[in-house]
Amino acid sequence: MPLTDIPERYRAKADELAQAFANLPKQPIVVAGHVNLDGDALGAMVACAYVAEQVGAQPFLYAVNGIPDFLAFFSQPYPLLTAKDGQRLQPAAAILVDLGDFSRIGGSFQDEVKELPILNIDHHEGTGIGTLATWVEPRACACCELVAYVGITRGLSLSGLFGEALALGLVTDTGGFAHTNTSAEAFALAHLLTQAGVSIPLLREKLANNVRHERMYLWAHLVPKVVFSSEGALALCPVALEDLAVCGAKKEDLEGFVEYILRLQGVAVACVVREDAPTSCKYSLRSRRADVCAVAQSLNGGGHKNAAGGTLSMDLSSACHCLTTHLSSLDLSL
Repeated sequence: MPLTDIPERYRAKADELAQAFANLPKQPIVVAGHVNLDGDALGAMVACAYVAEQVGAQPFLYAVNGIPDFLAFFSQPYPLLTAKDGQRLQPAAAILVDLGDFSRIGGSFQDEVKELPILNIDHHEGTGIGTLATWVEPRACACCELVAYVGITRGLSLSGLFGEALALGLVTDTGGFAHTNTSAEAFALAHLLTQAGVSIPLLREKLANNVRHERMYLWAHLVPKVVFSSEGALALCPVALEDLAVCGAKKEDLEGFVEYILRLQGVAVACVVREDAPTSCKYSLRSRRADVCAVAQSLNGGGHKNAAGGTLSMDLSSACHCLTTHLSSLDLSL
C-alpha cells in the first residue's frame, strides 16, 4: 500500500511511530486503553497488538474492567488481562492508546506502567505520555486512524484482523460517519478498508443489533428524567445508581444515550451525569456546534470540541447544577 495513502501532514509522525514499533523489545508487552473501553480504544489496542506482533514482540491486552458486553462480538486472538490479573503483569514495555493520562488506565496497574518504556498514540488534546515515542493528533477522527497510518508505513495490509480493528474504531468514534469529526481522511480510510475486504456494513450491523434488554429498559426509564433548560437548547439527564439497579443495567448500557438525547429537535448540547458513588459523578457531553471540551477542561476533564467528559467529586444534584451553570454560558445556537 503506497505511502501516498497517508495524508502528507501525518507522514513524518507515522514514520517515527513505525520505527518505534520496530524497536520494541522482543518480549511480552502490554497494550492498554482507557477505563470503560469504547470501540476506538479496543480497536486501537488490537491493531497496535497486531503491529507489535509483526515486529516480533509478544503483545497482550489490558483492560481494567474487561471488554464491555456491547463489544463482546469483536473476537481477537490476544490474551486479555484485567484488574484481577494484576500480579501476572510483567511486561517489558507498554503501548498506551486513546489516552494521555496514566489515571485513565485504571486500577493499580496505572502506577506500575509509569516505570515502563511507553509508546503512546492518542487523538485527544494533550502532550502525551510516551517515552519511546508519542503521537498526539487531535485532528484525527479516531485513534485508529493514526494506527492505520503506522501500519501502512510498516507495509501492512489493511485486511483481516488489522483492518477490522481499525474499522471498529473508525466507525464508532465517528458515530457511523455522522459526527462532526468525520473528515475527508476518515472517508478515504474507509475506502481503503473496504478495498481490502473489510465489511463496514456488517460491522455496523453487529454494533447496532447487539442491544441488551436491560439497556432498552434503562433508556426508557431515563427519557422522562431529561431536564431541559436554556429554552430547550440544553438537555441534561441525571442517572442515579438506583436507576441502574431498578433496570438491572450496567454502566456500559448508557453507551450512546447522550447522543440519543442530542437528536432531539432544538437541542444544541446534551449532558448525561452518572452517579458512581455518593460523592462522585461521571459526566458525558455532546454538542452540535458548541465547544463542550472547553467546559470539560475547566472542570479538569477533557475530550474533543463536540464530545467531552470527566468526573466531578460531588453528589449527583450538585454535579447537575454545576454542569447546567457552566453549559448555559456557551453559545447554544444551532
